[in-house]
Amino acid sequence: MREDKEWNDIAGLNRLILKASWWMVLVIILLSVTGILITYQFNGKGLIQMAVSYVILPTIYTVVILTLTQVLYSMFRHWGDYILLIGVFAILHVYILNFPFAQGIHYLLIISVLISALYFQKEKVYFTGILSLISIFSLYFFYEPFADEIARRDIYAFIGIFIGFVFISVGIIYRGHYLLKHLEESIRNQEELMVRNIMMDKASKMDGLTDLYNHKTFHEYLDRLIEQSDKSQLSFQLAIIDIDNFKKVNDQFGHWVGDIVLARVGEQLKLNVTPDDFVSRYGGEEFAVILTEKGKKDSFQLVDEIRANISEMVHPEMDNKPVTVSVGMCSYEAGLDKENFFKAADDSLYQAKRNGKNQTVMARI
Repeated sequence: MREDKEWNDIAGLNRLILKASWWMVLVIILLSVTGILITYQFNGKGLIQMAVSYVILPTIYTVVILTLTQVLYSMFRHWGDYILLIGVFAILHVYILNFPFAQGIHYLLIISVLISALYFQKEKVYFTGILSLISIFSLYFFYEPFADEIARRDIYAFIGIFIGFVFISVGIIYRGHYLLKHLEESIRNQEELMVRNIMMDKASKMDGLTDLYNHKTFHEYLDRLIEQSDKSQLSFQLAIIDIDNFKKVNDQFGHWVGDIVLARVGEQLKLNVTPDDFVSRYGGEEFAVILTEKGKKDSFQLVDEIRANISEMVHPEMDNKPVTVSVGMCSYEAGLDKENFFKAADDSLYQAKRNGKNQTVMARI
């Protein structure tokens, strides 16, 4: 997890390059020691001299360069990427200068281009590419041990291969940027589609005026709750709430005021029920509330308090005249089918209306 995080930012990548550089030095030392031992086994002489020339001195140079690179990187973080690339470039030259006789040693310069490509910035690839080309020309024309070991045609071949490798690296970077941009667009489109689907799903389940669940969603929820109740003997209550004399509100003050009243009553219902309860606009001026995790008495008391709170609400659009509601309730018992359950609550609502409105009536089953 930590390494994955380091790959996500430039600072983390720089730390990984520094770690890899130290490990690379260790591997090269081991390879050099192995090579010296093999050579000594066949020649039988010059072990100390070879150890000094091909292991000890290159190791000292490399450790000094790496240490200096790390210090400069800590001091100049703004230029840290280029400091690291130059440090790796210098380390590679330690081994090119000390092992000019090794066939193809100059191809180590490709490592600097590979490392620069990790940044996914073409400027850094061009930077290491130009440095490497300057270096190979300088080595060929001004470093005699290297020039003696490599033919001119090999230099031309290397330059051609190296330039091709640089352009391939840049092409990979462009391709990576394109794929990343395409991926970001795909993710953004998927997120937008997901949001639209959520919005559409919500719109299909919610009442636009009151932001309560609608008639269809109420019946879907009630069906599932009855099925669950029959299996687990869960008791719950249904309250059907109707605004009293709502037609007069519309006729006297206008439908826009009626909409405000509906929204306020819906908000009052949402504010007073518990998170376990289900509130919906059943239709017109009727609301349906399903109360769970409570006994019959507690549910009746809660709904009757809501009814009382609604009657005390202030409606400036109606000259502060009150609005009341009548409530019919029924507590579900196992084995009671949905139609009779709903009818019992509905009959209790009409009983509350006949009794003078602004009251709560619990059905007796």
